[in-house]
Amino acid sequence: MQERLNLYSPLYYLNSYYKGYNTSNVAKYWRIRTGIDQTDTALTTETNLKLALQQNKQVKSVNFATVWGEGHTTAERSGNYLTNFISWVNQSVK
Repeated sequence: MQERLNLYSPLYYLNSYYKGYNTSNVAKYWRIRTGIDQTDTALTTETNLKLALQQNKQVKSVNFATVWGEGHTTAERSGNYLTNFISWVNQSVK
């Protein structure tokens, strides 16, 4: 059970407190959007992830934003979430 819990949390691989730290390759580019009206998780979850990623030497960029009045999966300040994500991917791999 402990192994499954560790696999569930990205902080297990990103935080030096855990044994999983530096045991995996971390993506270089991250885009995280969180809606203030989300009901899936606490807002601190994404914030903690952002902070851990910013401290990781393998990560080049963390594009993070909270969006007022939106849920978790639709959290965009303007435009369409899919179009915005594809645009971000294209910019990141240039």
